[in-house]
Amino acid sequence: MDNEFHQRFFKGAATAVLLLVACPGIAIADEKAKLAEQFKREIEPILVNYCYDCHGDGSDEGHLALDDYGSIEEMIADREEWKKIRDHIDFRLMPPPDEYAPEDAERAKLVRWIDDAVFPVDASNPDPGHVTLRRLNRAEYQNTIQDLLGVEVDVISALPVDDSGYGFDNIGDVLTLSPLHMERYLEVAETALDAAVDFSPESFPQVKMNGRDLDGDGDDSGEGHVFASNGVAEKWFKPKASGMHRIRIIARADQAGEEPAKMEFRKNGEPLNVWEVQGDESAEYSFDVLLDGGQGFKIGVAFLNDYYNEAASEGRRDRNLEVETMIMEGPLDGPAVPRRESHTAIFGKGPEGKPEREYMSGVMRRYVELAFRRPAKEGEAERYLVFLDQAKAQGQSVEYAIRQALAVVLASPSFLFREEPVLVGSGDGKALIDEHALASRLSYFLWSSMPDARLKDLADKGELRKNLPAEIRRMVESGKSSEFVANFVGQWLQLRDMEAVSPNENLYGSLGDGLREAMRKETELLVEHVMKENLPIQTLMSADFTFVNERLAGHYGLQGVKGSEFRRVSLKDTPRRGILGHASVLTLTSHTSRTSPVLRGKYVLENLFNTPPPPAPPNVPALESEGKHGESDLTLRQELEEHRKNPACASCHALMDPIGFGMENYDAVGRWRTQDREKQLDVSGKLVTGQEFSSPEELQDIFINDYRKEFHRAVAVKMLTYALGRGVEYYDRPAIDEIVLKAGKDDGRFLSWVTSVAESVPFQYRRK
Repeated sequence: MDNEFHQRFFKGAATAVLLLVACPGIAIADEKAKLAEQFKREIEPILVNYCYDCHGDGSDEGHLALDDYGSIEEMIADREEWKKIRDHIDFRLMPPPDEYAPEDAERAKLVRWIDDAVFPVDASNPDPGHVTLRRLNRAEYQNTIQDLLGVEVDVISALPVDDSGYGFDNIGDVLTLSPLHMERYLEVAETALDAAVDFSPESFPQVKMNGRDLDGDGDDSGEGHVFASNGVAEKWFKPKASGMHRIRIIARADQAGEEPAKMEFRKNGEPLNVWEVQGDESAEYSFDVLLDGGQGFKIGVAFLNDYYNEAASEGRRDRNLEVETMIMEGPLDGPAVPRRESHTAIFGKGPEGKPEREYMSGVMRRYVELAFRRPAKEGEAERYLVFLDQAKAQGQSVEYAIRQALAVVLASPSFLFREEPVLVGSGDGKALIDEHALASRLSYFLWSSMPDARLKDLADKGELRKNLPAEIRRMVESGKSSEFVANFVGQWLQLRDMEAVSPNENLYGSLGDGLREAMRKETELLVEHVMKENLPIQTLMSADFTFVNERLAGHYGLQGVKGSEFRRVSLKDTPRRGILGHASVLTLTSHTSRTSPVLRGKYVLENLFNTPPPPAPPNVPALESEGKHGESDLTLRQELEEHRKNPACASCHALMDPIGFGMENYDAVGRWRTQDREKQLDVSGKLVTGQEFSSPEELQDIFINDYRKEFHRAVAVKMLTYALGRGVEYYDRPAIDEIVLKAGKDDGRFLSWVTSVAESVPFQYRRK
């Protein structure tokens, strides 16, 4: 919706509301009658003049005949087709470049009429849309498990790859749940709980000493200390406190002769204990001894009964001893080493005199509310007490019962799926989601994880909405917002695909030695800088600085950068600016053996201006293969000009190619150049909107100055899509307009974008 239509629409909003309240049927019918009359008077003559030669009066090229639609109702019934018609007109794809075309004012009139008639919206009562109940994707599940249990587990490699829709992998409509998913979720839950829960006996402070660290007789075997003959090896040791200690030695022996190898433990040369080391497999040998703390002494191991008989069978002629590890544990009468933090966080100090059922109910209520991201329903926590009955029947503890119950919680639909209860419904077809659902929407939007204690506390008190701007700032400033960069930006700008790119090493060198990772990180760091410093979102396009390490600086030809750490550097007096000068974007939009003006133009249109060209028509021959490019006398530009002579290709290429050719000074891995295979590059061009340029800098100036509105609208669409987990539809136009308007009032700063999305009707409400 352009600004003129936006103003016209809202100017009449108050009158429209009164009409609808007083006599809604009459008002709607009257509006349709006016639109139908306008079609006959103003719209149809434009279509007849420019479109009916191919799409009317008996012609139906592309199986489209505009005069087949006899009414607005028939157009509404075929909205998908009319969306294509609208976009083809708006993006100047139709009529083709070599055909008689409408003036800009006529195009605008067509688009406005289609919006009013076929895609009407009520800005006074916006539709929040429908969000499919969606499960956690792999990244969200991994982060949620980590935050819930305080342990890191590898979920990404354990779960099936998530499908994507509208460019993102958190879209509810495509996040299916298969039997394989359930099987893997159960496996991951068990793995995570094994890492979080520690049922091993209480341990005490330990000092471990590798056998290789012993000094004296014998030799370093690589695995430990080996004695090939009788001898002793020692090491200095100083207990931290006095008391009973347990000496544990892991050892093995090569057996020969009539008796097993004998190993003796010594303190300051005094024998304290002797073991017979049985067999040739590693085993543990231990005894307890009283040691004084505060003073050091030598502890050591002696081999007592060497044996060698050359006449014996091979493998039984030489007795040797190998000491792998010595462990000094204690004092055993002192405090035990605390269990893992994750274990303590789950179980606390145990029942401590409480009845076990009461204790387990309390633990499960707390974890049900955390895992399900909402208050527990009546009896919901108590249903897990069945695991206590089973544990008791098996002679197990209440902690064991809780661990089994938690495994079920982590595979529960209420954990795997994001429930969104409503706070209050209204008669206008939409309902306000409750504050716990709002907390979840916000946390998965910015952190790809569950709400933290602060969000939960505000939601419990019903105070999150009134503290929303402050909470958004806190969340953006948190280290967990790196997940927003990795998951939203990583998909919006396609940085995740960097792992799959493989430029021809013979032509462009290797992306090894960390270059591939450096390319991706440069773009992530720029986005993170804009986010943390609350800069205008336009900085992504206009930044005259970037973040590089020595490897990437060398790739760009920047001087004075040493070391592997990334730092901010100025790009003034260089041709690079913003993300369109980043090697990540330039490499992603190239073929293996050459650049691709088409891919680069498509990337800019689709990702940065949200004006994706339609798919290539079928049976259109591709451009000459990559491998042959360069053998022809034609430049790449000339080859594409030949390709565009096909009328089916001309319209889309007129949109994409000028943009791509304006970026041809960057090779397929983002290095600056002025020639391609000894042919001088022509990077001049003219956009379909009429602006001309002769260099990448001039093209970027056009994007920054003339395409600001399109870029801002694209940011709003992409961000709202990711935040909602659904595609943006025509009825979301008022929400998009409002987001762009509100963010623009603050110079388009990052926090304003996130706050405007979070305060929007689709984010705050759901369709009843």
